[in-house]
Amino acid sequence: MKNIFIILFCSLFLLFTNDRSSLSYIDRITSGVEFDIVGWELKNLPKKYLNIFKNIDIDEDAVRTSLKNENNKIDEIEIEIFLENEISKKIKDKLEKTILFPPLDFVFQKTPKVLIISPRDRIYQQFAMLITPDITLERMVEIESEIYEQNLSAIVVNTGGFAAYPSLIKKKSNYDYLVSTIAHEWLHQYLFFSPLGQAYFDGGEMIALNESLADIFGEEISETFEDNIFYPDDFYNNFMRETRLETDKLLQNNQIEEAERYMNMKTLEINENGYKIRKINQAYFAFHGNYGSSPSSTSNYDKNLRVLRGKYDSLSDYINDLKKISSIEEFNKLIILKSTEN
Repeated sequence: MKNIFIILFCSLFLLFTNDRSSLSYIDRITSGVEFDIVGWELKNLPKKYLNIFKNIDIDEDAVRTSLKNENNKIDEIEIEIFLENEISKKIKDKLEKTILFPPLDFVFQKTPKVLIISPRDRIYQQFAMLITPDITLERMVEIESEIYEQNLSAIVVNTGGFAAYPSLIKKKSNYDYLVSTIAHEWLHQYLFFSPLGQAYFDGGEMIALNESLADIFGEEISETFEDNIFYPDDFYNNFMRETRLETDKLLQNNQIEEAERYMNMKTLEINENGYKIRKINQAYFAFHGNYGSSPSSTSNYDKNLRVLRGKYDSLSDYINDLKKISSIEEFNKLIILKSTEN
């Protein structure tokens, strides 16, 4: 069944993501550094399924220890199989399913970077493109500079996971982070066949709604409700929140150059405080603002999704209602409906 799903998923993925928009110069600027998803599938899938029937004899404690201790290594394939089995069980239980479609499948690999483009006069994800993880810093800066000459803001950022099939996941030492990320990417695959998931390709608010929901889903599967495992600490969160709000204020007053000088200054400031952030610009906030729990977000989707979650007894019913939504208007109607129910 997995092989059939791979063919179907890749075909639909290409169908939905083949639109290059009106940014025709992007092909020239990014020549040689695009992430080849089809080539990746053809190269890696055979390796993945050589181990499909491999038996493993490890438990969660052993995996947690291995992830944290480089001198106590368990074979990476065994960790992948263990996590696939364990997370599948958790999702089946939470969604009240006996079979998962798509089957949960991932690999530990370098995840692609992503090129994000935003207008300079507002924060909005206008375009996104996968970039090879091996791109050099010099090439990233060159691409961003050339796009800036088109009067646009651009940034090449890292990703923690990507919902190809199997999902690509960046290996981390934090077990709970991995469980949450793997579940997050699986939900994108699951929603791909529903109105909500397909509306992701409309961009804008529908990206933010999908990503915020996937974050909440990852939290529930990994049971990390109280622990913020994605954003470092209160200083970082407050700093980024303040920076985003002030940037929005400047842009709303059409003070574009002032906003860019401000973001450059704040980039230097946060790095002086021990963080490693290469660049803060409109595109940076456009990308990170897609995730409702991020301090870079100014939307209410995360808050509204969490309030809505409280109206449901089960995660299954919650996801089943949300996946039928294809617009923000429908989302708002669902909130009103659930709020008026006894």
